[in-house]
Amino acid sequence: MQSLQTTETLALQTLSSLSNRLSRIEHALVGTPLLNPQNISTPLSLHAAKINHRDHSIRARLSALEAALTRLANHSKPVHDLLSLHASYPEIFIDILPSTQSPPSGGLTIEEKASIVLSAAPQVQGVTSQLVSLRDIAVPDVDVSIKLIELQPRVDKLAVMQEVQGREMAELRRRSLKVLERWYEVGVEGVNECFAEWDERVGKCDRVVRRRAVELEINGAGTGTENDTERS
Repeated sequence: MQSLQTTETLALQTLSSLSNRLSRIEHALVGTPLLNPQNISTPLSLHAAKINHRDHSIRARLSALEAALTRLANHSKPVHDLLSLHASYPEIFIDILPSTQSPPSGGLTIEEKASIVLSAAPQVQGVTSQLVSLRDIAVPDVDVSIKLIELQPRVDKLAVMQEVQGREMAELRRRSLKVLERWYEVGVEGVNECFAEWDERVGKCDRVVRRRAVELEINGAGTGTENDTERS
């Protein structure tokens, strides 16, 4: 409980300090109605955002400070520009180490740093040699550059022609796909359906022939029996 009260006290003290700072900034930038009578009709940000002494909540004070800062930005162009700069580039407001203070070394010893430098030395030499070779490259002849510039209209025409040919090839691919689809439907599936129909018809004929043969065989057997009976 005591820790909570201490935290709340620190927060209130911080908000009070921020309020005093904002009051001084406002006085320096836009003045007050008492010091600048011309601005009496214009409500100043901090005076318009004075916190009611009956409301001591941290949230109310923080909201009042935010509203005061917003109104101050509306009345002062430098404050508005500074807030916009902070919103766009917050990294420039980060504290920089003093020149007398050396940046942290990451816990590396001198031997470890030396080994890193020595391991990267061949790469540095390679980059140096490449830069030297680039410096030694001669500048192209002016006549060659002029010829290349003169070829630019032809290159543009060829680019347009290539684009047209690309569209034509795309159309040909689309038509070829339709032809292939039609051939598959007619040449493959159609032939399969035809063969299936023929097979079905041949099967029907075969069944009819077999049935007829059985009937003839039965009729022949019956006729032979009748003849034997008549002879007897």
